Amino acid sequence: MYNQFYDIEGQKQREQQVCDLLIDYTIDDFDEYGNWISNVWPPNGPGLRERLWFASAYLAGGQKKSIELANAIIKTSKYAFCHFSPMAALQLLIKHGDKLDAEAAETLRSYLGNVLDDFKGGDLDFVGVNDNFPCMSTYTALFGGKLFDKPDLYDIGVKRLNQLKGLFSRRGVATEYTSPTYTPIHALAMAEIANYIDDETLRETALQCEERIWVDILGHYHPSTSQIAGPYSRAYTVDSTGHTHQARFILYALLGDKLPINPVNTLFASKDGERGEVIHGSAPFMQVSTTWFMGTYYHCPAYLVEAMLNKDYPFTFKATTEYGPSTDVPQVDRPKIDLSREDEVYEYPAGTGTVSTYMTQDYALGVSSNEFHCGVQTDSFHVLYRRRRPVRSQADVATVYARYIINDKKPGQYNYYGQFDAQVGDSLLWDQGRKVGIHHDNTAMMLYKPKIYGHKGVESLKLSLIFPAQYGPVEEIWLGDGKLNGPDGHSVEPCTVFVKDGPVYMAFHPLILTDCGREYAIKVEQTNDYVMVSLYNYEGPARDFPRRGFLLTGNGFVSEVRSEDEVGSFENFRDMMKDVKTSDELFTCMHWRWTYMRRTKYERDGLTMECEYSPASEGVKCVSINGSVSEAPKLKISGIDVDGLPFV
Repeated sequence: MYNQFYDIEGQKQREQQVCDLLIDYTIDDFDEYGNWISNVWPPNGPGLRERLWFASAYLAGGQKKSIELANAIIKTSKYAFCHFSPMAALQLLIKHGDKLDAEAAETLRSYLGNVLDDFKGGDLDFVGVNDNFPCMSTYTALFGGKLFDKPDLYDIGVKRLNQLKGLFSRRGVATEYTSPTYTPIHALAMAEIANYIDDETLRETALQCEERIWVDILGHYHPSTSQIAGPYSRAYTVDSTGHTHQARFILYALLGDKLPINPVNTLFASKDGERGEVIHGSAPFMQVSTTWFMGTYYHCPAYLVEAMLNKDYPFTFKATTEYGPSTDVPQVDRPKIDLSREDEVYEYPAGTGTVSTYMTQDYALGVSSNEFHCGVQTDSFHVLYRRRRPVRSQADVATVYARYIINDKKPGQYNYYGQFDAQVGDSLLWDQGRKVGIHHDNTAMMLYKPKIYGHKGVESLKLSLIFPAQYGPVEEIWLGDGKLNGPDGHSVEPCTVFVKDGPVYMAFHPLILTDCGREYAIKVEQTNDYVMVSLYNYEGPARDFPRRGFLLTGNGFVSEVRSEDEVGSFENFRDMMKDVKTSDELFTCMHWRWTYMRRTKYERDGLTMECEYSPASEGVKCVSINGSVSEAPKLKISGIDVDGLPFV
């Protein structure tokens, strides 16, 4: 059995490596009683889940001092319900029970006894939203039910595991697909179930689910950049920016030094991480997170690793997904409400969609047709590329992604979203628009509108292309025929934006850009280590928009990505893009009862892309590529016989 999985022994060695590094960097950040005494984790130090992750890593380290401190951390932690901590507590009992003193073990047992029944509810089933929660709850229900003699809870765990099997039987990827932060949790939970469950049928199901998760992760792995490509169902700033995140944690667990840019030479380059690296939260948070994700061994088939490390280019990944309904109300600390008693009827529909990725050695373009949940952190458009050949460090890797922004929010800082009284940190810039994506190879069409909640007190409306610049801005930006002198400029009229960065060239052709009043149609600026190329709908005094009219405010672009190897010089690339044609209009008629459709068409040599959809309802009437409408394959991957995969 071990021979079919990739590098089990190496995975165990790398687990010890990162645990030892964490101990070296953080053991003096606790006092002998397990209290956090460092000031590098504001405002109150690690929460419960992180404290339990520290305890697990310190126990795995095996040193007398670290084991004693781990027990102290467990005994002095403040316990409360969360979706992560019960799994962490069970892992401590199952994997490190022989290193726990009696009081620490009883502390964990008492905590679990108080919270396990909270994992019986339907909110933690696979309902088409945050799949990481039901993945963890499946583990928690199975092992909590077994250890605490709760057969009803155990049966719920069995049900949830089969729900995930059902999801993979229907779709190519999970609902929470290709999330650099959250998809690794899916893999971790399935690996831990497979490693410790004593039911062979359940073990086999967990292994099959884990294989399908690895198909998503490795299918999107771009070897040239040591990173997974988009689109991303859920992305934080560190994910969108292409710096070290949880996907690199488990890729390093699996691949070791075959992942040239990895947690050891970025997050663990020093106690504070690597200079210039975007770090989610704090360095110790990301470091202890690394040990949690690497504190298991994964069951990735060797054939899949070899195939995905040696991709033939161009490489494509296409899959279907599904998603549940939503509104824009943030879920955190919100009481349950009965919407059947509310007058408000606007919500985002449940549905199905497609995700697709096109790779060359120099770049990867990812597009999703629809959004995950409310889309607030969905990278439906994402370009990952190398700035230099070969890539030697994080500075040689770059990305571009898009956000619709109401009232001049900025990446890399705290932003206030007054409609929800929400202060959001620099770890996430909300997408305040809704989008539809159409993809063909190295061309993407993105159709945007603002979200209805933002229709009052509007001072600016724009769709921003965001180029992270922690290691310097892109080499060249052109607005039409004019090259900018640095990352600042503007254009009164819409025009094609050309970007050169190393061997990669990009063109962004603006679409409708509804003019609600503005001085410039396009602005380029650098702020907080990001270059923003913004396509404006409105900029001026605060005003209120009618709700339906707000939804009919159109924005968007068609993106073309090429490399030097594909088209030669940047000048030649710009010449190729001068003959493209775009048409984009809102149309209404009496037969639609005066509702509106948006008709968009893009033409260039060898390609015609068309879409008709209703911005208000988000219903898509048709999408065609070169006049053909084709059904999306459930799963199609270059170099992989998908019929041989589990549940396909």
